[in-house]
Amino acid sequence: MAQFNRTPLAAAVALAFTAAAPALAQSSADKPATDQAAQASLPEVKATAEPVTDGFRTIETPSATRTETPLRDIPQFINIVPQSVIESQGATSLQSALRNVPGITYTAPEGGTLNAQVIWLRGFPAGGDLFRDGIRDIGEYNRDLFATETVEVLKGPAALIFGRGSTGGVINQTSKFADFVPRAEVGLSFGTFGEKRVTGDLNIQTSDSSALRIVALGEKSDTSIDTVHNDQIGVAPSFRFGIGRDTSVLLGFYYLKTESMTSFGQPNLGAAFGYQPPPVSLETYYGLSNYDFTDWETYIGTVQIDHRFNDALTLRNTTRWANYQRQMEATIPSLAAKDVNNQPVTAATPLERLIANRSHNKARDNDDEVIINQTDLVWRPVTGSVRHTVLTSLELAWEDLDRQNYVFGNTFTSTTPYLAPNPWSTLNFTKVPGTTAPVETDTVAIVLQDQLEFSPQWKALLGVRWERFEAEAKTLNPDGTVTATGGPFSRTDNMVSGRAGLIWQPADWQSYYISWGNSYNPSGELGVYGGTATNLNAANELLDPEENASYELGAQWDINQQMQIRGAIFRNAKEKARMTDPLLGTVTLDGERRVDGLELSAVGRLTPNWELYANGAYMSGEIVKSGNPLTEGKVPLGVPRLSGSMWTVYRLGQGWEVGGGFFASSYFWMDDQNRGKNPGYARWDATVAYVQPVYDVRLNVFNIGDKKYYLGGYQGNPTRVLPGIPLSAMLTFRYRFI
Repeated sequence: MAQFNRTPLAAAVALAFTAAAPALAQSSADKPATDQAAQASLPEVKATAEPVTDGFRTIETPSATRTETPLRDIPQFINIVPQSVIESQGATSLQSALRNVPGITYTAPEGGTLNAQVIWLRGFPAGGDLFRDGIRDIGEYNRDLFATETVEVLKGPAALIFGRGSTGGVINQTSKFADFVPRAEVGLSFGTFGEKRVTGDLNIQTSDSSALRIVALGEKSDTSIDTVHNDQIGVAPSFRFGIGRDTSVLLGFYYLKTESMTSFGQPNLGAAFGYQPPPVSLETYYGLSNYDFTDWETYIGTVQIDHRFNDALTLRNTTRWANYQRQMEATIPSLAAKDVNNQPVTAATPLERLIANRSHNKARDNDDEVIINQTDLVWRPVTGSVRHTVLTSLELAWEDLDRQNYVFGNTFTSTTPYLAPNPWSTLNFTKVPGTTAPVETDTVAIVLQDQLEFSPQWKALLGVRWERFEAEAKTLNPDGTVTATGGPFSRTDNMVSGRAGLIWQPADWQSYYISWGNSYNPSGELGVYGGTATNLNAANELLDPEENASYELGAQWDINQQMQIRGAIFRNAKEKARMTDPLLGTVTLDGERRVDGLELSAVGRLTPNWELYANGAYMSGEIVKSGNPLTEGKVPLGVPRLSGSMWTVYRLGQGWEVGGGFFASSYFWMDDQNRGKNPGYARWDATVAYVQPVYDVRLNVFNIGDKKYYLGGYQGNPTRVLPGIPLSAMLTFRYRFI
């Protein structure tokens, strides 16, 4: 694989920011105070779904409703990880930001990646429920945070705004787009395991109504897993004009190239040992470093037009084009059934006699493309004493997945000592093109939503969505003919979903709500991390979509406008789940699984110098009906009874600040048969920083106690675990030219 050259990139970024800084500083200093005040008072047309935050606390977000709505007026539990938390924790990937959100676990995807594991949210897979700026982001790539402002997790089905899927919720990243805030910043990070990372953020006001922003990334890193590297280069320019005018336009682009290695985790001790985690270091790699790789190139372009007709009527049209390319080869490790003496493995077998099998037989090329257009018309009429915020929306989407699989021959397997695997073993294998799995979908959706304010004490949210989803899928031989079982398959679903919530606010610091929402999982839904790209097949081609529902009772208390406390009791249920009838052998929609729970959150300032970000969840799950006696009545995989986190930062004065916290989870099952437990853990992190107007230096220490912990298993299979990170540290230096 080609290697990145970090030094020229770092030099180029630093040179560009150094050259621009004097002009930025001069232009700011030369403006009269009255001009600067007038500039600051200009109304800003938001570029995208961008929450309004105050330190750790989020005050307002458009993401849940597509309108600028205070968090207290949204009848849904939402976790929002703001930039201040991301920076203080030294978080660089989506996964590292999501450690702040309770109820999230992981499984390794078919592609086996370090930072793109399948996310499970409230006990349901969310691999297809990832969004960027409120628009579906179907790509299978390493979601770095260099161009991300906040990470939002909206719990429960949210089809009204986000469409198909969202069984346990959705995850939305908001982008760093151009605005009027002057920035010229370079950051350098160095980590324990050879991490080397440079970022840049340059924002220039180009006129009284326009701004240009360029965010950049360069990384050449090793990782905590032996021999595994992660090299990246990214840039995200954006330009906005018409800011503060009746019509504004945003042009944005995002590019990220990553070269890394596949990692399918570590093989468990197996059934004979009760699927216990492997007695090896978290750093141990069971792949084949000479052959394993995964390369991504991601391109995302955005054009957004906002028009204000008057104070009561606004229009927004957003067009998003994206192309996701990926090439990978992977090794699948497992515990051998026989030991070095060719004897069957039992619970009495000495561990030093165990063998790991490694099959280097998985390779795939992705070339996925989407075009999505959203048009939102927001109208704010008053009827009698009732104030309305009415959203009407039209969404058009075309999604195309093209995935090439490969077939391996000759010697593509090897064995290695289980306790001390050799990542440099050599093979003599052949690789030729195998089947391809092209999938094409078309979506048309119409949304009608009304946020009603009957009085300062009583509010409501009502909405309905009609969505037409067409999917076509087939599997082709290398010669282009359809395989014997490859279809073609096609299905069209017309789905009507809705949402309703009632809010009572007896005082300006209290808010209570009750809500319901639903969503659907059609058979043709794109399986973003699946080897076949879609769930559509002969067994479910004629089957209606699965149906999901959420019931929630929640509250928010704002203490002195400084501390925000939220809580909710919920039930998430898949009420019509696919299952195989045990008598007829046909696939039906008679299955049911649900997760009940309680979530709590405390975010904000305890004192002017002391900030807190704390979240916790209690969950109880059950597979009510599945048609399989081995799973009925069991707890769904990936549902920890207790999970939570706490992060706090205290500013000592003179620029010094200290902080730290924990991320914890009780055990959870790695498959629906409850055959293997992912052990519970509590990991502690800490930070100390020296912050000055022009620069800051921050040290982050991860997993202080060097706790051995695991993030999850492998696609509902208890045979492997995904290791967490061991004791490590990162030093970050950030310099601001203005």
